[in-house]
Amino acid sequence: MSRVTDLIADEVIDYCANGECGHEIRFGQPVWKIDFELVCSSSCLLKKLGAVTVIAGKEVKQESEQEVADPQL
Repeated sequence: MSRVTDLIADEVIDYCANGECGHEIRFGQPVWKIDFELVCSSSCLLKKLGAVTVIAGKEVKQESEQEVADPQL
């Protein structure tokens, strides 16, 4: 049994820390924690961390930097 008795299961306790999302986070909902901030999903976690999907050996650096290619390919 939960020791927290003053919160209702549907009570909003926070909002997703991903600025593009902002969904409500409710008491008892599984979430991800970054330092003291909560995010509502794995995709929001990746966005909050600034992670991007790339193809190994074909990574492109930010903006005007050149493509990084593995010389062994």
